[in-house]
Amino acid sequence: MVATSPSQAATFALSEGQLVFTNFSQSPWGTFTDTHTNTGAIFQGGNVKASADAQATFKVLSPEALNSSLSLAEGMNNDYLGLAETQAKLIGNFSIVAGKSFSFDFRTLGNLKTSINDSSKEEAKANGDIFWVLIDKDHNNKTLDFFNIKGNLFTESDGDFLKINQSKNVAITNQRIKSNFGGKEEFATVLVEGSLKRVFANTTNLALVEVNTSQVVVKAPEPSVNVALLISSGVIGIVLKRKRKVNISTCSLK
Repeated sequence: MVATSPSQAATFALSEGQLVFTNFSQSPWGTFTDTHTNTGAIFQGGNVKASADAQATFKVLSPEALNSSLSLAEGMNNDYLGLAETQAKLIGNFSIVAGKSFSFDFRTLGNLKTSINDSSKEEAKANGDIFWVLIDKDHNNKTLDFFNIKGNLFTESDGDFLKINQSKNVAITNQRIKSNFGGKEEFATVLVEGSLKRVFANTTNLALVEVNTSQVVVKAPEPSVNVALLISSGVIGIVLKRKRKVNISTCSLK
Protein backbone atom coordinates (compact mmCIF):
# COMPACT_ATOMS: atom_id res chain seq x y z
CA MET A 1 0.00 0.00 0.00
CA VAL A 2 1.26 3.44 -0.98
CA ALA A 3 1.21 5.86 1.93
CA THR A 4 -0.37 9.27 1.32
CA SER A 5 -0.01 12.46 3.29
CA PRO A 6 -3.27 14.34 4.03
CA SER A 7 -3.79 17.82 2.69
CA GLN A 8 -6.21 20.59 3.57
CA ALA A 9 -7.98 20.32 0.23
CA ALA A 10 -11.74 20.94 0.21
CA THR A 11 -14.48 20.53 -2.39
CA PHE A 12 -18.13 21.55 -2.41
CA ALA A 13 -21.02 21.05 -4.83
CA LEU A 14 -24.67 22.03 -4.49
CA SER A 15 -27.66 21.74 -6.82
CA GLU A 16 -31.17 22.64 -5.76
CA GLY A 17 -34.38 23.45 -7.58
CA GLN A 18 -38.00 24.18 -6.81
CA LEU A 19 -41.12 24.58 -8.92
CA VAL A 20 -44.62 25.65 -7.85
CA PHE A 21 -47.81 25.54 -9.94
CA THR A 22 -50.69 27.75 -8.78
CA ASN A 23 -53.96 29.31 -10.03
CA PHE A 24 -55.10 26.37 -12.12
CA SER A 25 -58.24 27.17 -14.10
CA GLN A 26 -59.68 23.80 -13.02
CA SER A 27 -58.84 20.80 -10.85
CA PRO A 28 -57.20 17.66 -12.21
CA TRP A 29 -59.15 14.41 -12.16
CA GLY A 30 -56.02 12.55 -11.09
CA THR A 31 -52.44 13.19 -9.98
CA PHE A 32 -49.18 11.30 -9.60
CA THR A 33 -46.01 12.21 -7.68
CA ASP A 34 -42.69 10.38 -7.50
CA THR A 35 -39.42 11.13 -5.70
CA HIS A 36 -36.09 9.35 -5.94
CA THR A 37 -32.76 10.03 -4.19
CA ASN A 38 -29.35 8.38 -4.42
CA THR A 39 -26.11 9.12 -2.58
CA GLY A 40 -22.72 7.46 -2.62
CA ALA A 41 -19.32 7.94 -1.01
CA ILE A 42 -15.96 6.25 -1.54
CA PHE A 43 -13.09 7.28 0.71
CA GLN A 44 -9.64 6.25 1.90
CA GLY A 45 -7.81 8.83 3.95
CA GLY A 46 -10.22 11.60 3.07
CA ASN A 47 -13.52 12.79 4.49
CA VAL A 48 -16.60 13.05 2.28
CA LYS A 49 -20.30 13.66 2.82
CA ALA A 50 -23.20 13.43 0.38
CA SER A 51 -26.89 14.10 0.94
CA ALA A 52 -30.03 14.28 -1.19
CA ASP A 53 -33.63 15.25 -0.56
CA ALA A 54 -36.74 15.39 -2.76
CA GLN A 55 -40.32 16.50 -2.12
CA ALA A 56 -43.40 16.40 -4.34
CA THR A 57 -47.09 17.19 -3.71
CA PHE A 58 -50.10 17.78 -5.98
CA LYS A 59 -53.38 18.90 -4.40
CA VAL A 60 -56.50 17.96 -6.37
CA LEU A 61 -59.06 20.25 -4.74
CA SER A 62 -58.00 23.92 -4.67
CA PRO A 63 -55.26 22.63 -6.95
CA GLU A 64 -51.65 23.48 -6.32
CA ALA A 65 -48.48 21.53 -7.04
CA LEU A 66 -44.96 21.76 -5.65
CA ASN A 67 -41.77 19.80 -5.92
CA SER A 68 -38.15 20.34 -4.92
CA SER A 69 -34.81 18.63 -5.31
CA LEU A 70 -31.60 19.07 -3.31
CA SER A 71 -28.23 17.39 -3.88
CA LEU A 72 -25.15 18.24 -1.82
CA ALA A 73 -21.62 16.82 -1.58
CA GLU A 74 -18.44 18.02 0.11
CA GLY A 75 -15.04 16.54 0.87
CA MET A 76 -11.74 17.16 2.64
CA ASN A 77 -8.19 15.81 2.22
CA ASN A 78 -7.33 13.14 -0.37
CA ASP A 79 -8.69 9.98 -1.96
CA TYR A 80 -12.46 10.32 -1.96
CA LEU A 81 -15.45 10.46 -4.23
CA GLY A 82 -18.87 11.76 -3.20
CA LEU A 83 -22.02 11.94 -5.29
CA ALA A 84 -25.70 12.72 -4.83
CA GLU A 85 -28.62 12.77 -7.23
CA THR A 86 -32.28 13.61 -6.81
CA GLN A 87 -35.42 13.48 -8.94
CA ALA A 88 -38.93 14.72 -8.15
CA LYS A 89 -41.81 14.25 -10.60
CA LEU A 90 -45.37 15.62 -10.86
CA ILE A 91 -48.19 14.60 -13.21
CA GLY A 92 -51.66 16.12 -13.35
CA ASN A 93 -54.42 14.83 -15.66
CA PHE A 94 -57.10 17.26 -16.88
CA SER A 95 -60.20 17.05 -19.09
CA ILE A 96 -60.97 20.33 -20.85
CA VAL A 97 -64.47 20.97 -22.21
CA ALA A 98 -64.78 22.22 -25.80
CA GLY A 99 -64.52 25.99 -26.03
CA LYS A 100 -62.98 26.34 -22.55
CA SER A 101 -59.51 27.56 -21.67
CA PHE A 102 -56.85 25.90 -19.53
CA SER A 103 -54.40 28.04 -17.58
CA PHE A 104 -52.02 28.12 -14.63
CA ASP A 105 -49.17 30.14 -13.12
CA PHE A 106 -45.73 28.82 -12.19
CA ARG A 107 -42.66 29.90 -10.22
CA THR A 108 -39.25 28.26 -10.62
CA LEU A 109 -36.09 28.60 -8.54
CA GLY A 110 -32.69 27.08 -9.34
CA ASN A 111 -29.35 27.29 -7.53
CA LEU A 112 -25.97 25.76 -8.42
CA LYS A 113 -22.69 26.20 -6.49
CA THR A 114 -19.26 24.57 -6.74
CA SER A 115 -15.88 25.27 -5.16
CA ILE A 116 -12.43 23.70 -4.89
CA ASN A 117 -9.08 24.62 -3.35
CA ASP A 118 -6.60 22.83 -5.63
CA SER A 119 -7.40 22.41 -9.31
CA SER A 120 -4.55 19.92 -9.79
CA LYS A 121 -6.22 17.38 -7.49
CA GLU A 122 -9.87 18.28 -7.03
CA GLU A 123 -13.06 18.39 -9.04
CA ALA A 124 -16.56 19.62 -8.24
CA LYS A 125 -19.56 19.29 -10.53
CA ALA A 126 -23.19 20.36 -10.20
CA ASN A 127 -26.05 20.26 -12.65
CA GLY A 128 -29.78 20.80 -12.49
CA ASP A 129 -32.72 20.41 -14.84
CA ILE A 130 -36.31 21.58 -14.29
CA PHE A 131 -38.69 20.74 -17.12
CA TRP A 132 -42.44 20.72 -17.60
CA VAL A 133 -44.49 19.79 -20.64
CA LEU A 134 -48.20 19.93 -21.49
CA ILE A 135 -49.26 17.03 -23.70
CA ASP A 136 -52.41 16.14 -25.63
CA LYS A 137 -53.32 12.59 -24.57
CA ASP A 138 -55.92 12.28 -27.36
CA HIS A 139 -53.29 12.68 -30.07
CA ASN A 140 -50.46 10.29 -29.18
CA ASN A 141 -49.17 12.47 -26.32
CA LYS A 142 -48.41 15.35 -28.64
CA THR A 143 -46.40 18.15 -27.03
CA LEU A 144 -48.41 21.37 -26.84
CA ASP A 145 -46.23 23.57 -24.64
CA PHE A 146 -43.09 23.31 -22.53
CA PHE A 147 -40.69 25.15 -20.23
CA ASN A 148 -37.11 24.22 -19.27
CA ILE A 149 -34.29 25.54 -17.07
CA LYS A 150 -31.00 23.65 -17.33
CA GLY A 151 -27.62 24.49 -15.81
CA ASN A 152 -24.19 22.95 -15.32
CA LEU A 153 -21.04 23.87 -13.36
CA PHE A 154 -17.69 22.06 -13.58
CA THR A 155 -14.92 23.64 -11.47
CA GLU A 156 -12.31 24.18 -12.92
CA SER A 157 -13.14 23.12 -16.46
CA ASP A 158 -15.17 24.09 -19.50
CA GLY A 159 -18.84 23.36 -19.94
CA ASP A 160 -20.49 25.85 -17.58
CA PHE A 161 -23.89 27.09 -18.74
CA LEU A 162 -27.38 28.16 -17.74
CA LYS A 163 -30.17 27.92 -20.32
CA ILE A 164 -33.88 28.79 -20.32
CA ASN A 165 -36.26 27.64 -23.07
CA GLN A 166 -40.02 27.79 -23.48
CA SER A 167 -42.75 27.41 -26.09
CA LYS A 168 -44.55 30.42 -27.56
CA ASN A 169 -47.64 30.14 -25.35
CA VAL A 170 -45.61 30.41 -22.14
CA ALA A 171 -45.57 34.01 -20.89
CA ILE A 172 -42.63 35.01 -18.66
CA THR A 173 -43.60 37.74 -16.18
CA ASN A 174 -40.41 37.89 -14.09
CA GLN A 175 -36.89 36.59 -14.65
CA ARG A 176 -33.73 37.09 -12.58
CA ILE A 177 -30.36 35.46 -13.25
CA LYS A 178 -27.03 35.77 -11.42
CA SER A 179 -23.96 33.74 -12.32
CA ASN A 180 -20.19 33.53 -11.97
CA PHE A 181 -18.48 31.10 -14.34
CA GLY A 182 -14.76 30.41 -14.08
CA GLY A 183 -12.28 30.20 -11.21
CA LYS A 184 -12.33 27.98 -8.15
CA GLU A 185 -15.72 29.21 -6.91
CA GLU A 186 -18.70 29.25 -9.26
CA PHE A 187 -22.41 29.78 -8.92
CA ALA A 188 -25.58 30.23 -10.97
CA THR A 189 -28.97 31.21 -9.56
CA VAL A 190 -32.21 31.78 -11.46
CA LEU A 191 -35.78 32.80 -10.68
CA VAL A 192 -38.48 32.58 -13.34
CA GLU A 193 -42.19 33.37 -12.93
CA GLY A 194 -44.69 32.84 -15.71
CA SER A 195 -48.03 31.54 -16.87
CA LEU A 196 -49.68 29.46 -19.56
CA LYS A 197 -53.13 29.83 -21.15
CA ARG A 198 -54.65 27.87 -24.03
CA VAL A 199 -58.18 27.64 -25.46
CA PHE A 200 -59.37 24.27 -26.79
CA ALA A 201 -61.92 24.10 -29.59
CA ASN A 202 -62.64 20.44 -28.85
CA THR A 203 -62.94 18.46 -25.65
CA THR A 204 -59.37 17.47 -24.83
CA ASN A 205 -57.60 15.26 -22.30
CA LEU A 206 -54.34 16.80 -21.10
CA ALA A 207 -51.42 15.75 -18.94
CA LEU A 208 -49.11 18.25 -17.25
CA VAL A 209 -45.80 16.48 -16.58
CA GLU A 210 -42.95 18.07 -14.63
CA VAL A 211 -39.54 16.62 -13.71
CA ASN A 212 -37.02 18.26 -11.37
CA THR A 213 -33.53 16.71 -11.19
CA SER A 214 -30.23 17.61 -9.52
CA GLN A 215 -26.82 15.93 -9.49
CA VAL A 216 -23.49 16.71 -7.81
CA VAL A 217 -20.05 15.08 -7.68
CA VAL A 218 -16.91 15.94 -5.68
CA LYS A 219 -13.63 14.08 -5.80
CA ALA A 220 -9.99 14.46 -4.90
CA PRO A 221 -7.98 11.57 -6.34
CA GLU A 222 -4.38 11.07 -5.22
CA PRO A 223 -2.21 10.40 -8.34
CA SER A 224 -0.02 7.85 -6.52
CA VAL A 225 -2.95 5.71 -5.36
CA ASN A 226 -4.60 3.01 -7.46
CA VAL A 227 -8.29 3.23 -6.53
CA ALA A 228 -9.03 -0.20 -8.03
CA LEU A 229 -6.36 -1.68 -5.74
CA LEU A 230 -7.91 0.01 -2.74
CA ILE A 231 -11.32 -1.44 -3.52
CA SER A 232 -10.02 -4.97 -4.09
CA SER A 233 -7.96 -4.79 -0.88
CA GLY A 234 -11.03 -3.91 1.15
CA VAL A 235 -9.47 -0.85 2.77
CA ILE A 236 -11.70 1.69 1.12
CA GLY A 237 -14.91 2.89 2.73
CA ILE A 238 -18.02 2.69 0.55
CA VAL A 239 -21.43 4.07 1.45
CA LEU A 240 -24.47 3.89 -0.84
CA LYS A 241 -27.99 5.03 -0.02
CA ARG A 242 -31.10 4.97 -2.21
CA LYS A 243 -34.61 6.14 -1.46
CA ARG A 244 -37.79 6.35 -3.51
CA LYS A 245 -41.31 7.49 -2.71
CA VAL A 246 -44.39 7.31 -4.94
CA ASN A 247 -47.84 8.78 -4.41
CA ILE A 248 -50.92 8.42 -6.62
CA SER A 249 -54.29 10.07 -6.04
CA THR A 250 -57.47 10.33 -8.07
CA CYS A 251 -60.61 12.36 -7.69
CA SER A 252 -63.85 12.29 -9.68
CA LEU A 253 -65.03 15.79 -10.43
CA LYS A 254 -68.48 16.69 -11.70
